[in-house]
Amino acid sequence: MDLYWSAIWQVVNSCLPVFILIFLGWFCVHKGIFSKDSKNLLSGLVSNFVFPALLFVHTSHAKPSEIFNGNWMIAFFCTMFCIWIVCFFVNKYILHSPLKESTMQSMLCCFPNMGGMGVPFLTLLLGASSTISVAVANFVVALTLIPVTIFLLEFCDAKLSGKSVSGMMVLNAVKHSVMKPMFLAVILGLIVSITTKSDGTTWVPDFVLNTAGIMSGACNFISLIAVGVGVYGVKITFDKALVINIILKSFFTPIVALIVVHLFGISGMEAEELVFLLAMPTASTAVILAYNWNVQQKEASSIFLASTALSVIILPSLLLIMKFTIPGII
Repeated sequence: MDLYWSAIWQVVNSCLPVFILIFLGWFCVHKGIFSKDSKNLLSGLVSNFVFPALLFVHTSHAKPSEIFNGNWMIAFFCTMFCIWIVCFFVNKYILHSPLKESTMQSMLCCFPNMGGMGVPFLTLLLGASSTISVAVANFVVALTLIPVTIFLLEFCDAKLSGKSVSGMMVLNAVKHSVMKPMFLAVILGLIVSITTKSDGTTWVPDFVLNTAGIMSGACNFISLIAVGVGVYGVKITFDKALVINIILKSFFTPIVALIVVHLFGISGMEAEELVFLLAMPTASTAVILAYNWNVQQKEASSIFLASTALSVIILPSLLLIMKFTIPGII
């Protein structure tokens, strides 16, 4: 019983700061301290500056063996791929949604909020070293999920407009993904990690590393405030499709992740990182894609809010489950 209550207390201490800061962002908009339009500014700061800076700092300081963790990368990809396939099948063949809508719903269900909530949650719970897994996961997403989604969206638009489908669509989709600051930050950090000498000296000037360090220090705070600002005023439009997709996102996804860590023999902190990252609520980037492509806009906002709200229950519950079912978790 003492072990159980000790675990409960650790869950509270680890998770509560995350949700307090999210509430603070919501409260600031509610009281007029921030405007609702602050969402664009804060999201831009996170996705273009502080999150890439954090990825660069921790990737550049990591050992190449820590970054090239093949078993973890394959497990993360397999989980995400499985979720995408199931979500696509459910939306296309059970809910009978068109290809474009099914593609976007699959994206919304399996693209986790790694920058907005993943980084602050994991660093508060597991420490700064967990950012390496965020970098690896971001690398996998940028090379697989985002290009595939963009290609299918372009494919649908081309079919509707009577245009031919070309290989250039694939190239454009990949280019759109790999040119994002988050992906470039991981690549640059990887280059620095590989080229760093055994005594720790590197060719990167200290002022560059110090600048990135200052930017990265603001990531947790700004990210969570941005989530709080983002959910303010969002109204959930309930229907059968939304309820099913929320179940897939918030309940089916962590179950699959828990099964995969057992199948791949992943334990300890690596298991926590994989499960938590995939169980994070829908990424704001996915919502932005929905608006940019004019597809599933209301559904995107609804699932973003619903999955964020449910994470208050899901994430602490997962921590308790993993403490008693996965070896090596303290």
